[in-house]
Amino acid sequence: MTIDHDAAMGPAAADLAAIEQEWPLIAANLDLLDAEIAMLYAADDGGPTALDWRRLRRAESRVTRAAAEVAARPAHVCHGHLLVEVGMAGCGYGCKILRCQACGAEQVSHRAVYGCPAGQNATPRVA
Repeated sequence: MTIDHDAAMGPAAADLAAIEQEWPLIAANLDLLDAEIAMLYAADDGGPTALDWRRLRRAESRVTRAAAEVAARPAHVCHGHLLVEVGMAGCGYGCKILRCQACGAEQVSHRAVYGCPAGQNATPRVA
């Protein structure tokens, strides 16, 4: 029997960062699952109450909000890592594709100064 040393080491730092970034959505989905389970148990006890229905609606709303927040964030942000240009984005405005030298993750830098609509619609970041 051979041991896969990469698997034995656990998840990579990039995997853990992705989980951390999506954690609000994961937690909201767990809350929704709890509310749905409570609804199933309530069916055995005469049916769900108004409070059960409210709990379910609130959990569904939290999932929607968390999904929107996660989708609005960049897929990956390297803090303190050196990003190098590896190519041009296909938007036609000269925007750059950047790669993190530490973790290898890539991101597109759409820039409003180039006239890129994606860059103009981006939320400005406060440093």
